[in-house]
Amino acid sequence: MSLLLAADPALLFWSLAAIHIAGLVSMLFARLPRSHRVHTLCHHGFFACLLFVGTVTLLTILTRSNWWVWSGTTFSLMAVGATAEIGRTAA
Repeated sequence: MSLLLAADPALLFWSLAAIHIAGLVSMLFARLPRSHRVHTLCHHGFFACLLFVGTVTLLTILTRSNWWVWSGTTFSLMAVGATAEIGRTAA
């Protein structure tokens, strides 16, 4: 458990930043219309990133690192962003 605490803070920051950015980008790609030919690939990529961000969140909580806040926020944004209906509602 002390591996995360012993890691270089700059390396840890940039590694987590890359994971979070990849997760948020995958969320945007998962929002592509169904008619797009890479729709299924984007959905699989999104679920893989969601699982990875969730795992990182759990690991940072277990190590009592303050980085869990950023991972948890990214996880929440990914979950809400992928399921939110954006646009006009049918009247």
